[in-house]
Amino acid sequence: MNETEYRILTHLKNHHRSSERAITFKKLSLKLEINSRELRYAVANLVSNGEGCIGTDSVNGYYYLTSEEDFEHNQDELRKRAMKILVRRKGQRIAWKSRNLEIEIKQLQLI
Repeated sequence: MNETEYRILTHLKNHHRSSERAITFKKLSLKLEINSRELRYAVANLVSNGEGCIGTDSVNGYYYLTSEEDFEHNQDELRKRAMKILVRRKGQRIAWKSRNLEIEIKQLQLI
């Protein structure tokens, strides 16, 4: 865990325990004087590496997980996001195959 990650985790633990006390990433970014991209990357890193029980809510922002209810809600949110990404992946694959098929048809028409 680097210094930035430590600052974020400590702040959330001390001031934003539970979803009811969540802070938006913009406000947290301003409070800790960390640019928003770096903040998002650091939070993702903390969670991915199992170093911080940080929950996120697309409306309310970041918070430190303190209850089973918040944990389960956050797990559901992550599952929903993952499913949306899989749907996008499938759509992109369909579009790519369609594009390649169109190119092949055009090439055949030129022959």
